[in-house]
Amino acid sequence: MNSDVLFYLMLGVGALILMASITNWEWFFKQRRAQVMIKLMGRNGARIFYAVLGILFSVFGWLVLSGQIEIDSIF
Repeated sequence: MNSDVLFYLMLGVGALILMASITNWEWFFKQRRAQVMIKLMGRNGARIFYAVLGILFSVFGWLVLSGQIEIDSIF
């Protein structure tokens, strides 16, 4: 598998997570793993956590794809 595909996937997943946190998608926050974060931080805290996580995923994927971060091998 081409490693670029992995970083495009990371970019897309980060954007999805960010959109879910911004728009407060009910289906996203009903997931079992999201429920754990809601119990720990409350709904708004979980939304902030997922927004930061989505931004980190997207920025990292973009930096690797644009060549600003060199990754020789991920395996």
